[in-house]
Amino acid sequence: MVSSNLEQLSLPYAWLFVKAIALFWALRAGYPLRRYGCEEVPSYPHREPFLGLDLFILYMKAFGEKGFLRLNQSLFETYGKTFKTNVLGATIIKTMDPEITKCVHATHFDYFGVENIRASPVKNLWGDGITMVDGDKWVNRRALIKPSFDAVHIANVDDRGLGDHVHRLMKLLPSDGSAVDLMPLFKRLSLDTASEFIFGKSMDALSSPDAHQEFLENYFYAQRGTAIRLMLGKRFVFLHRDKKWWQSCDIVNAFLDERVDEALGRLKFGATRPSEAGKGRLRLVDEMAKMTQDRSTLRFQLQNVFTPAHDGAAVTLSNAFFHLSRHPARQCIKSVVLPSGGGKDGKAPLYVRDGDIIEMNFRCTERDMDFWGADAEQFSPERWETIRPTWEYTPFGGGPRVCPAMRLVFTEVAYTMVEMLRKFGGVESRDDRDWTEEMRTTFQNANGAVVALFPAHDA
Repeated sequence: MVSSNLEQLSLPYAWLFVKAIALFWALRAGYPLRRYGCEEVPSYPHREPFLGLDLFILYMKAFGEKGFLRLNQSLFETYGKTFKTNVLGATIIKTMDPEITKCVHATHFDYFGVENIRASPVKNLWGDGITMVDGDKWVNRRALIKPSFDAVHIANVDDRGLGDHVHRLMKLLPSDGSAVDLMPLFKRLSLDTASEFIFGKSMDALSSPDAHQEFLENYFYAQRGTAIRLMLGKRFVFLHRDKKWWQSCDIVNAFLDERVDEALGRLKFGATRPSEAGKGRLRLVDEMAKMTQDRSTLRFQLQNVFTPAHDGAAVTLSNAFFHLSRHPARQCIKSVVLPSGGGKDGKAPLYVRDGDIIEMNFRCTERDMDFWGADAEQFSPERWETIRPTWEYTPFGGGPRVCPAMRLVFTEVAYTMVEMLRKFGGVESRDDRDWTEEMRTTFQNANGAVVALFPAHDA
């Protein structure tokens, strides 16, 4: 009888204790918001709030249906330019606010990192490359790569051999109005230019498209698997049990190891001078080998450079001609308070806790009607005559982590487009399908860029 009464008395006290603990943690979590005048960011209304599986399943479904980009756009339209989600147990603040992009990339650079997010899921392919690490490791990797991207070598298209490759491309393009898919050709062009700049020897994909077919197939498969692993994150990457991905990574790594061994051999016998590389060209791998002879370090740095140098130019050129052919009438780590992003309107300061992930959606930022106007989704190249974006348009990132290959890609895209404009006077679409996303390291059109080209009158 006494025992029963004690149990009845202790139960309310137990609940009171639990509530007190919950109140304490709630007040503790809310203290930084009150101290710095921040407002909580709006949250996605999860049906399953513990791991956020509802949103994760929605993402996976959209990924399979090639609607990932559209889903992100609709989420921002519904929940605002900055909102908080739970994806597989991790707090992710999704944003398209350029002010937050500026903070993460520049003004608050030291408060944010990528290593804890990226390193584990992609270590077999990307290792400890420059885009995977933080702190002193990043400083060291940057010192390996940046000096070799000397503006003289990048801007001088003759030294890079870009002109020869583009002229080789021109010979493969029909000028009689017959349909041609430009994307595979642009991919082969970028493969040749990137391989020559990085390794000192072109892969000759334009001349012999089947010569490196096995490497390319495994390279693209490894990229796609890497994108999936990044989406799963380090907590759930074990769910990716694709043996072919591991095999593809091994083939890609073996190819890069051969290039590294060649560079180390040249270094050993003193054959790394630019004049001996042919036409005075600079080999990126040779310049890096002068600073470190560690094979795995060199391999992973080359991988971190080769992918953006190859994909960036090819996808940009393909997208440009995809749209031009359809618009013939147009002219050509620590907690931190961020100054915006909080509250329903995104104008209040935003408190970001240690461990929270900031996911910046550049695609949506670059289609924000508040900045670009009501025609943000329309092809309108003439907008660049008057508009001067800063953090509203960052295709190569910004701040200390800005892509070192930026000028390399810009040079290749500009040179190729000018040469094509000189040779061809007209371009028409030969494909009525809409642009359909295909995820690799970046997004590209799954249907390519099927067009018809017509000669210029004075060509």
